[in-house]
Amino acid sequence: MDILDIPVANALSSIQFSDIFLSSEEADPILVLNLSGEGIQPTNSRGPAVLPGIFRSDARNLFRATEQKWAAERFAPEFNLVYDKLVYRCAQIAAPDSAAQTPRESSLSQNRRNWCLRRVDAGRVSLDQLGYPPWAREELRRIGASSGLLLVSGSFGSGKSTTSAACLKDWITLHGGVGITLEDPPEKALEGYYDKGQIYQIAVRDSAFGDAIKASRRWAYRYLYLGEVRDQGSASELLQIALGGPMVITTIHASAPVEALMALSKFATGAGDPRSVNDRIAASIIGVVWQSLRGGIVDLQYLSFRGRNADSMRTKISEGRFRLLKEDLAYQSNLRSLGRIEESF
Repeated sequence: MDILDIPVANALSSIQFSDIFLSSEEADPILVLNLSGEGIQPTNSRGPAVLPGIFRSDARNLFRATEQKWAAERFAPEFNLVYDKLVYRCAQIAAPDSAAQTPRESSLSQNRRNWCLRRVDAGRVSLDQLGYPPWAREELRRIGASSGLLLVSGSFGSGKSTTSAACLKDWITLHGGVGITLEDPPEKALEGYYDKGQIYQIAVRDSAFGDAIKASRRWAYRYLYLGEVRDQGSASELLQIALGGPMVITTIHASAPVEALMALSKFATGAGDPRSVNDRIAASIIGVVWQSLRGGIVDLQYLSFRGRNADSMRTKISEGRFRLLKEDLAYQSNLRSLGRIEESF
């Protein structure tokens, strides 16, 4: 069935989900994450749900569109796809350079192929659209006037990229300047002119983030958004940029705010000196966002390095005593729950 023949009520665009898993095996169940919509009971479970049968035809059309775009992209392992006015980030579930990932045309019908498609909001998203409490929106906008590093953390599919894109868009709108994104591939439609500035989006190969950050030093930007910290090269270059004047934002996978800082330190250190790396993190960090998304509801924790305890918190990082920051996080969170918002920064 062609996409034009799918009733609107049976289209994937009529429901909400963050990720969909598709296979070349037509009999396989189709799984989705964070499923919600009219007539669908929301769940707080982190596990996947089976896509209701009425949406299956459209999902198979989406699979065929994915395969066509994959061939057009010369079998790239990741790419963006526009389908039924929605944007998906497509990632093949396969080992790098495997037969499934680099097929010959004659073998396409023989190899099983699995895909994870992340649904992306293609519009210019604002912090007002994320379900954040007012204090968090105000603080994230406020730090856009600063210099340093904002770390956005969470698990897979928790909305880290959406939050980062919203921050960058709001910073340019409020404070002005030039913004650069380095992504693999770009997820949000951010590029263009704003009343007070401009955003340029750069697609970067997974292995070239470190070199791209190094090259960007000559681009005279006010803001830099790195899609994700993935290796020592990108983490080390990112910290160097954050110390040099721009406001930098990046995402990292972590289970909590303090663990996000520990993960950044581990990435940037590699086989090097952890004290030197931790000193750079301590000198550049402005805040750490951690979020999760369950049934469309955002759960947020925020560790600020702007408050009266900021110096002692930075010392803990320099000395590698990251876990002691959990006490500062609990203190700040308690102040916010009591309504003493300004004291928590």
